[in-house]
Amino acid sequence: MTEVLSTIEELTGKLEKVVDSTRVFTDPEFLEGYASDTSHSCNKKPDVVVKVLSTGEVQKIVKLANDYKIPVTPRSSATGFYGAAIPEQGGIVIDMSSMKNIRRIDTRNKWVMFEAGVTYGELQEELAKHGFRAINPFLPHKDKSALTSTLEREPRIVHKHHLDETILTMEMVMPDGNLFHTGSMAISPQAPETIPDELPSDLCNFHGPGIDWFRLIPGSLGTLGIVTVMNVKIALIPEKQKMMFFGFDSLEESVEPFYYILRKLLGDECLLLNSRYLATILASDPEEIDSISAVLPSYTVIVNLTAGEWFPEEKMAYQEKAIRDISRTFFIKPMESLPNVPDAEKVLARHLLQPWDNGTYWKFRAEGASREIFFLTQLQRAPEFLQIVNTIAAESGYPLSDIGLYLQPKQNGRSFQMEVSFPYNPESQDEREMIDALYREASEQLINKGAFFYRIYGPWAEMVYSRTGNLHETLKRIKRTFDPNSILNPGKLGF
Repeated sequence: MTEVLSTIEELTGKLEKVVDSTRVFTDPEFLEGYASDTSHSCNKKPDVVVKVLSTGEVQKIVKLANDYKIPVTPRSSATGFYGAAIPEQGGIVIDMSSMKNIRRIDTRNKWVMFEAGVTYGELQEELAKHGFRAINPFLPHKDKSALTSTLEREPRIVHKHHLDETILTMEMVMPDGNLFHTGSMAISPQAPETIPDELPSDLCNFHGPGIDWFRLIPGSLGTLGIVTVMNVKIALIPEKQKMMFFGFDSLEESVEPFYYILRKLLGDECLLLNSRYLATILASDPEEIDSISAVLPSYTVIVNLTAGEWFPEEKMAYQEKAIRDISRTFFIKPMESLPNVPDAEKVLARHLLQPWDNGTYWKFRAEGASREIFFLTQLQRAPEFLQIVNTIAAESGYPLSDIGLYLQPKQNGRSFQMEVSFPYNPESQDEREMIDALYREASEQLINKGAFFYRIYGPWAEMVYSRTGNLHETLKRIKRTFDPNSILNPGKLGF
């Protein structure tokens, strides 16, 4: 029979035998910082927070939680946007933000190994010393955990097929507290960063030995295991870089040229932003967003031409020629800068290679907060989905000119992540309620029309899994197999 802890003091006493007492927290004001994030998820405090320094400490806490059937929620940084690390059922939050080691950078095989608490800002700074950069999402928060971002399947801004999935191997604490290594990290129980020196492995093989685990764990929001260490692909910082812009009056007009650019494999980064999102990035002051948005094209395809490791001059020359050919084919004018926005190309060139570091996070600059809806689609369907969003926004009284739009190709354009953003004033209860209703209604209608929601947060779990037959029951069976006591992040994904 499972022993029951009747007081928080008893639980705290048990935890203080695992880690130093200075890293166990029960103060209500301190716990409040773990009860919410920028999402509209319900405010739910943990009973205790433990700051860990190693994978071994995570293992011991998870084993303790199993002994007493106490919920455990992993958290890797103080930056959260979608409610994934809010403890739905209280219990213990394992805070891994102090696990800061960048264990190894392999410049020959182009990967980096790091712990859960390493942020994008820290990772990029260290990689830059070696002439490399992370394959990051579009303008991530500098304090976002790079490991968590990767596990949450945030789309990589480099659209090339071989960089769509960047995970190579992982170290993970299973729900019973045992240690598990994926891919070629599993060939030895020794510290993974030492394997390339002592064994015939470069840690590049994510397939095995064994099962292809890395496809099961991402997207599970810490419900099937706690990843503490990961190695991922990285890329060289380009020797040459040139921004090119194509402006369009409508989203429909951009579809064929955008596809054509991708078929030519031009640039490392190629994306589309509407005038609102682009102005939010370019404005030196939030008060300039409206005026800059008014002078930009309604929709802009941005192509970052790069060259570096091999024959950079030749590569840049044929990319520039291909851009000229595209302009003649579609009767559109390529621009090396944006009208009425000085140095836009320099600002974007810098931002594309690193996390956002210009004060308030860019999505919050306009109004103080925002809600985003994102999903996968084919590019030709993007105008249809945007019309659905605009119609619901208009019916809700939300100004269409405030909506941000971002389209990011994956795997050279096989699919696209489409993101629409609704900035709002978080201090206004009326606006919060309006945004909540708009968010839910738009999400429902988009799913009904075939938008593929592949990153499942909050209310999307019920919307998605109610439409997927027995998939959710199958996932629940997997959850029970991995986590029979249901202690890891219970409540997420409908578990």
